[in-house]
Amino acid sequence: MTTIPRADGLRVLFAGGGTGGHLMPGAATARALQELVPGAASLFQMTHRSAERSCLPALAGCRTARMGDLRWAGPAGKVLWPARAGAALSRTLDVLRGFRPHVVVGLGGVNSVLPVLVARTLGMRTAVLESNALPGRAVRALAPVCDCVLLHWPQAAAGLRARRTVLTGSPVRPEVLAGDRRAARRRLGLCPLRPTLLAMGGSQGALALNEALLSALGLVRAGGADVQVLHLTGAGLLNGTRERAARMGLTGYRAVGFMERMADAYAAADVVLARAGGSTLAELTALGLPAILVPYPYATDGHQVANAEAAAAAGAAVVIPQSALTAQSLADAILALVRDDARRGRMAACARRIGRPRAARAAALHLAALAGVAPQARPIRPSDDTTIHRPLIAA
Repeated sequence: MTTIPRADGLRVLFAGGGTGGHLMPGAATARALQELVPGAASLFQMTHRSAERSCLPALAGCRTARMGDLRWAGPAGKVLWPARAGAALSRTLDVLRGFRPHVVVGLGGVNSVLPVLVARTLGMRTAVLESNALPGRAVRALAPVCDCVLLHWPQAAAGLRARRTVLTGSPVRPEVLAGDRRAARRRLGLCPLRPTLLAMGGSQGALALNEALLSALGLVRAGGADVQVLHLTGAGLLNGTRERAARMGLTGYRAVGFMERMADAYAAADVVLARAGGSTLAELTALGLPAILVPYPYATDGHQVANAEAAAAAGAAVVIPQSALTAQSLADAILALVRDDARRGRMAACARRIGRPRAARAAALHLAALAGVAPQARPIRPSDDTTIHRPLIAA
């Protein structure tokens, strides 16, 4: 049996995860809750897979509880699934009965479904966070039974049979937004004056992006652009990328496997080359950073394509489908942006218009209200970037 000591104040259980893209918005919301409601306690029920363990520093001050991983792969996984589901149900009941949360928040992914459904069955308040323009299957399944769904993109509401949707934005950790350009470039060994491209493919890196970028940089240099590059390759791809860059004789190029201080990476950047995950776009738009997006083509239900298209429609990004990603297409996109200050400025303004840097606070305020708790802070205002949408189905 899992024993979870009960806190005295507001208690919120965040369930699911599986990736940093799921967990980080929950971590940001938990921190905002602690600031708004003194004594608030957050518990994360998660599988403790490697992708989740890498996020543990962001969960400082929060408790965690293990749950079984309900994904399966191959015939063996399908055979073992009933036993795993039974064990996960038992753990979830122990957590809910021990912690007795006022609100249970699903973070997306298959592992968020069971805790939210069980909590609803026990009469607890429930909510779901959705960072993508195209809601995932877990969120679509939970939306009709949850009290509310917290969204980043307004178009996501159209795909949900939800009782209530709230446009809070996808919560972003405050330290990500707190970078200083001059200090960041000094710490990273970058020139303070040269245009800077930040290239990243997520915490695990992206081989296709890495290879295309190195090939494109030769063309960018030939085009006469004086651009420097900070390349987050992913830890497992760092050595091979560095070796190839050395063979090419690239200058003004720095490769690192992973950065703890993402605020520095973002603060140093003029343009960002990235995938189109929900959390990545929440950070880029909150910071007003122009982006070249190459959505991961195998993301579930094509949600990265939907995210990229939404950002491009708002004028905040240029999109290159991976099927069209070549050295030349990427070099053309980089040159077009680093050579045109006015265009970068327009894209940055568009990104800021759709960005929601106060999303964590907005989400925390709505969760506190759902629990019937009055935060010890000023009430939410229109400037907090939140819009309440009418229910698509009556509560």
